[in-house]
Amino acid sequence: MTETLTWSVGDLCEAIRDTFSAVFPEEIWLEGEIVDLKFHSSGHVYFDLIEPDASGSRIDKMSVALWKGRRQRIEAALVQADAGPLVDGIRVRMRGELSFYAPQGRVQLLMTEIDPHHTLGQLAVDRERVLKSLSEAGLLEANAALKLPPVPLHIGLVTSEGSAAYNDFVNEISSSSYPFRISLAHSAVQGTDAEGELVTAIQKLGNLDVDVIAVVRGGGARTDLMAFDLESVARAVAQSQVPVMSGIGHEIDRSVVDDVVHTAFKPPTACASALVQIVATFDQNLDLSARRIANLATTNHARASEAVSSAVRALGDRTRRTLDIKEEKMSATGHRLRHLASMVINQNSQRLDRIFDLVRVLHPDRVLARGFSITRDHNGEIVRNEIAAGNTIFSETDSSVITSTVTESKPRETKEAT
Repeated sequence: MTETLTWSVGDLCEAIRDTFSAVFPEEIWLEGEIVDLKFHSSGHVYFDLIEPDASGSRIDKMSVALWKGRRQRIEAALVQADAGPLVDGIRVRMRGELSFYAPQGRVQLLMTEIDPHHTLGQLAVDRERVLKSLSEAGLLEANAALKLPPVPLHIGLVTSEGSAAYNDFVNEISSSSYPFRISLAHSAVQGTDAEGELVTAIQKLGNLDVDVIAVVRGGGARTDLMAFDLESVARAVAQSQVPVMSGIGHEIDRSVVDDVVHTAFKPPTACASALVQIVATFDQNLDLSARRIANLATTNHARASEAVSSAVRALGDRTRRTLDIKEEKMSATGHRLRHLASMVINQNSQRLDRIFDLVRVLHPDRVLARGFSITRDHNGEIVRNEIAAGNTIFSETDSSVITSTVTESKPRETKEAT
């Protein structure tokens, strides 16, 4: 039976180191995504470089260490390329020597160099991929198609509370004379928490009664803004039923979110200033319209007053003419009435004269003067019929009253007319 070789831990570790030296005699370039980035108090930096497989069910991982002495040179290269610092979530291409760290039994890549342009290029590739996906889904213009309220006074703000972007935006809004109201949905704007918090904040404000949503963040390196290139964040913006404005980074920065919002501005103060200007423009147009309405009302009032005055004058002239005609008719009618009255009075006067003459002729005194007498009984009643003997009667002549006693009374014989 062949005796099995038993290694000591030290010998095995030494053999592994010799194997690595033989297989990887020089430094190698390695590409992957940074996760679990840690900055040690010693100045050293530790992280893992991962490569998920296509299904996402398995992740290959390599530990990386960046010693303090090399860190300054790496960070300077990143700054010079405007690639931003090392952060979780970015894909990098780096150079280093493969090492086996015996005290922990761990294989490590000792980082010596980085290719910042690879990171920027990968960000650009990812950005184009996201834009293509959004375009195929018809989401690039979805939010821009929404109608912006004419007076967006209630603003939903998505940013990191207390940040420079937050203060710049709020100060710009507060300096205006308009009654803006800001509803803040706090969110991280970079780092591993940024993606989920940005999506949640945008969706939360979309369910509130806000007029517009403003997503703002201050300037930074390209990798600092990569949360705004993520497809999930861009989809949340594009699918919002509330118009979204952005104020992300500086003039040279352009994120996927800027491509799907209703309107993009740079920097956060410009976004706030644009909102103030929208309200100011409405206010100015309203004031102009009010003045136009007032001028139109004044003009129409003057025209109406002149029309009324003309109508009054015309009516006065017509009334005077009508009154003159009526007066002439009344005068003529008066003349006719007076003439008719005079005729009636004359006719009645003549009639009265004839009646008066007749009455005067028939007056008892005239009858008595012709020799007739009027006989009355003791009651003063005129005697017209027979009266009993013995009664006293009184006969009135033209000049005297004769008292008599009846001795006999009988009917008077009448003569028939021949």
